[in-house]
Formats: sequence, C-alpha cells, structure tokens
Amino acid sequence: MSKTKNEILEKLKSLGRPLNLDELQQELSIEKKNLRKVLRSMIISGDIVKLKSGKYAKTDDLNLHTGYVDGHPDGYAFFVPEKEDMQDLFIPPKRLNGAVHKDRVAIKIEKFKGKEEAHVVKILERGFKRIVGRVEKSKYFAYVVPFVKKFYGDIYIPNRFSKKLKTDDVVVAEIIQYPEKGKNAEGKIAKKLGALSDKGIENKIVMEKYEYKRKFPKDVTKELHENSKALFENPGERKDLTELFTVTIDGESARDFDDAISIQNNKSGGYKLYVHIADVAHFVQPDTDLDKEAYNRATSVYFPEFAIPMLPEKLSNDLCSLKPRVKRLTLTAEIDYDSYGNRVSSDIYQSVIRSNYRLTYDIAYKYITKEEIPKNKKLSKLLDESAALAELLIKRRRKQGTIDFDLPEVEFLFDDNGDLYDLKPLERNVSHRLIEHFMIEANEAVSEFLEKKLDISIFRVHDSPDPAKIEEFVQTCKRFGVDVKTPDEITPKNIQRISSLIENSRFSYILSSLLVRTMQKAVYSTENIGHFGLASESYTHFTSPIRRYPDMIVHRLLKMLLYNYNFKPTKSFMNDAAEHSSVMEKQEEDAEREIRQYKKLRFLETHVDDVFDCHINRVASSGIFVFLPKMLLTGFLPISGIDDDYYVFDPEKEYLVGKNSKKMYRIGDVLQVSVDRINYDYLEVDFKLA
Repeated sequence: MSKTKNEILEKLKSLGRPLNLDELQQELSIEKKNLRKVLRSMIISGDIVKLKSGKYAKTDDLNLHTGYVDGHPDGYAFFVPEKEDMQDLFIPPKRLNGAVHKDRVAIKIEKFKGKEEAHVVKILERGFKRIVGRVEKSKYFAYVVPFVKKFYGDIYIPNRFSKKLKTDDVVVAEIIQYPEKGKNAEGKIAKKLGALSDKGIENKIVMEKYEYKRKFPKDVTKELHENSKALFENPGERKDLTELFTVTIDGESARDFDDAISIQNNKSGGYKLYVHIADVAHFVQPDTDLDKEAYNRATSVYFPEFAIPMLPEKLSNDLCSLKPRVKRLTLTAEIDYDSYGNRVSSDIYQSVIRSNYRLTYDIAYKYITKEEIPKNKKLSKLLDESAALAELLIKRRRKQGTIDFDLPEVEFLFDDNGDLYDLKPLERNVSHRLIEHFMIEANEAVSEFLEKKLDISIFRVHDSPDPAKIEEFVQTCKRFGVDVKTPDEITPKNIQRISSLIENSRFSYILSSLLVRTMQKAVYSTENIGHFGLASESYTHFTSPIRRYPDMIVHRLLKMLLYNYNFKPTKSFMNDAAEHSSVMEKQEEDAEREIRQYKKLRFLETHVDDVFDCHINRVASSGIFVFLPKMLLTGFLPISGIDDDYYVFDPEKEYLVGKNSKKMYRIGDVLQVSVDRINYDYLEVDFKLA
C-alpha cells in the first residue's frame, strides 16, 4: 500500500470520523488532484467508502465487507466475500441497491428472521460494462436479452439506438445506465455479431463474452518475426539427443505438439524415461511484448473447430512444435526407475531432439494392443516398453492413492463444409493414460527439484474436499442404487476407493462428474500444500508451456538455475502470476464448457425428430432431469409434458408417481425422449417423451 493511502487511513483512524475532500487535503497537505486519484483507487480496492454526504470513511469502521455479487435469474443474489474465513450470504432482490452479477460491492450484514443477510451499501466496481445478448424488437424500442443467465433483467435499448435492429440479432450492448429503482439497465449497441441462425454464431458469442482474440497485436508479431530466427540459430548449451529414438503421441485433431517421449531399458531391470518439452522460454524472453501478451492470455482456449492460442502460430505450430524429422529445442526431464516403477533419480537439462514419429492416441493404442504391427521395430520396442513402465506407474500411484476420474469428453465431428454432423463420447485408452502418467512423473520430478533449490516456486496445488460434500455425495450414490460408505477419514486412498466403486456402475459418468464437483479446484500457488487428487506432496506444471503460462515460468526457473537465464522474479510477481493464471484457467474452462454446450444444442436443433436414449438423474416437483449418454448432456422433462396421468412428487423417495396409474419415474429409470424446446439464452433444452 502506498504512503499516501496509509496516511489517509491513519488520519481517518486517529480522528475517528468520516472526512470530506477539503478536510483530508487540509489534514494531509496533498494536492487535490492527486488526493482524488488516490481516494478513487481506495474506493475500488474497498479500503474506504464514499458516503452520500460526500465524506470518506474506512470500511472497517462502518463494519462493511467487500466481495462480489453472484446473481440468480430470479432476481436475488449471493454475496461472495473476499475474506477467506467468511461464508457466502444471501442478498434479497430489494437489497441489491442496483448491483448486478459480477459487481464488486461493499455490504453490511443484517438479520432477517434470525438469519444473516447481505445488504449492498456501495458498488465499488462494475463487473459488466458490455454484454452479449439477443435482440427482442418492438416498434419503438428494443431489448437485449443477455447470454448471461445470472444477469437479471433485459437491457432496454432506446429507439435512437435500435432502429436498424431485428429480433434475434446477436449484439454487444454497452451499458450506459445500470438498473435502479425497479428499472432495467439501459444500453446502446456497440457491435452487431450477426443473427442467431447464422452458422458459427456461437463461436462469435463465446469469444465476445470472454473477450478472446485469435489475432495477435502487430507489435507482438513484428517482434517475433525479427527475433525468432536468430534465437533458433543460437540455441545455447544443449545435449544433442537427435539420435535418440523419439515420438510424439497426441489426439487426432491436436494443434500443437509440445511433448515427446523416449525410453530405454536400464541394466538393473528398470527404465530410463525421457520427457522432452518444447523450450518455449528460449523464444519468449521475459518482459518482451510477446511475453506480456502471453501473460495476459495465460492459457490457450480450445473450441471444437479452432484454438485461440496463448502464443502466435509461428511458435505454437512451428518453431516450438515438436514435428517429426526436424530439429527442435527442448527441455528434457530424464528419469530413472527401478523394476517396480519407483523413481530413483532425475536430471533436467536443455536439449535438442528430432522426433521420429507423430503418433495419434488411436494409432498408438492399436500398436500397443497388437491390433496392428508397426513396420519400424524401434517404434514397436518404444511402445512396448512405454506401456510396461506406464503399468508400473499406475500400480504405484494407485497404492499412493492417486484418483483417476476417467471422465470421457465429447468428440465433435464436422464435415468438409464445417457442419457438425455427429458427436460421441471420446473414451480414454492405454495410450492416453501412458502419456498422462509420464507427464505427471515429469511434473512431479521438476517440482521436487525446484522446491529443493529455490525459496519460491510455482506449484499446482489441490486441497482436500469438504467432508460435508463427501457425505452428500454418498447419499446421492445410494439414491442411484450404488452402495458407497462414508469414509472415516478424507484421504486420497479413501476417495479413490469410492471412485473405483462407482466406475463399474451404469451411472459412472454422472456419479464421477458429481464426485469431481465435491473436490476443491486445483489452482496455481507459491505455497505448496500438495496435490490431493494426485496424492502428491510436490507438484507443478512443466509439460505444456505452449498453452499454459505457469509452465513457462517453471521453464524459466529451471533455466535460471541451470543456465544463467535472465529471469529474476520477485515474490510479488510470482504470487500475481499464480493468481492471474488460476483466474484465466477458470475462465477458459467456463468458455470451453459453454461453447461445447452451444454445439450440442446446435446439433439437437437439426435432430428435433430423433429419439434419444436417456436415464433419469434427478427428480423434482417441476419435472425430471434426464442425461443423454451419447452427448453427455443433461436436459429437462417438465411435468406438464407427462400427460398420461396426474403426477405427484414424493420428496422423501424422490420420485414422481401417477395418481391413477401409480406409474413411477425414479432416478436411474431409462427413458426415450425427443427435443421439445431449445433455449439459447440459458443454454438449456427441454425434452418430451418419445
């Protein structure tokens, strides 16, 4: 905190009362222009509040708390405090005081019927200045219906801004007046993205919502063009591993290849594993325009048809991509194992490799299972030895308690015109697990090395789950007919046992997804608390510097220690980078989840007459939530759509029962449904019985 801020806080504290601008200036002898600037920043940070009288007061003195509004479509909200030891609080609609979803606010706590509620006193910072939505047009004005479920209320667009608009135009609205006294927010049109029926409009919507840009600023591309060739031709001190047999194994549609593997037998009966990672930090020097852009993006984002990369394609798809038969600069983690798969030693160094093969997971799987036999004997040997080592690692990690949720993802299939014609669950096989476990090993070895050598590093941490959430999950399993017992102690091994029990259930995807939700979110941190899910005492991210900024920081730390790389990070920078990367990763996950949901709804829109198999995963008084395994999609079947009887909800047994027929709809029941209604505003689908 700056000296002026401290002086202001001390003066407010010592005088024990709110002060106006003139009084503060007189007390502190600070130029009024500078004082106003500092006061504004202190209001935004939540240190002080400007009262209606125009006077400034410390938030602590007024017993105020700062945090964020988490809105709800029905008009109420929750206050999410910035203090870690404070619980979320309910905010009634009439106590929002004009605040909307994502706003940063100061609140006071009041009691209503014995329960604590948050009442918004001051809006410190607006979460939305622009919002993406769908137009509803009338003769003299228009409304924009936000594509943000938690943003309560439409945005009124006056006639002077809405004359050229049509219903179902997709636009970006700039908010010029926020909601107050029961009135909707008011806005003007900043940009028109197209119509809701346009091909690919969902990509534009999600990119605009999350402010993603595929193109890079000109100064970044210019800098890269000027420096990349010289950097490639001056690789520095490196081990030449170009004669070492090396392969990459990635997905069919992988867009960047930043990891490769080699393997050898040890004389002791163990293995020597080489994990080669693209040396991105060699090309992205600290504090350059390229580095600053990479920091801001923090992660690549993957849409079904394309990627929004963290780094320009010149790096991600060329100089740093470990393509076959060309030399590439890498950092190698060389790890020795005994015959039981225990890590004996590791060495990390700069290297140059030449990958021999670019394999896909499917091809690698066919070779490993001998469904097909590769012509190259070295390739066959590498895959056999890799599969054998992976099996040892999986056994060892299972003993440690590593949790493998094994959740499939949806694969979107597009034709030559870019039209989505089908989708299916993409199952993981031995080739996926092989690479995953090799990467985990490299990440762990690097983390342990850095933790021993440095006072500060960046870790990938994962805290233990809340016991109450685990108990709630156990009860859910019982409702699905899966007998799971509450563990005596929350340990990785005990959660692993639960995961194994639900694995063989026909509801494995639903229950595994719910189990994942009981877990804490893995984040980046400079404080190492271990990784619960991996049962690891020290873990970091080293293996994907093309698409994750924390990995590049880890590379720089290694190069700084081993090769005098010009990187001198402060503790403040490391903390900020860890927090920023965690925030951007969460945003990336939200964006990818959203675009996948859009694609699923687009697919359903062209298959409204199809019949889909599903099973019930939740029953409520208003209807049934169903899960479609083919699409990994949850939708809703309203009770009004089940019209062969009058159905009553039994909250204790959690089923609907017909008054006359006694027919029941229970969790786990298999149904056949077809599409009834698709809601793009909320990204939801209602089904009807087929």
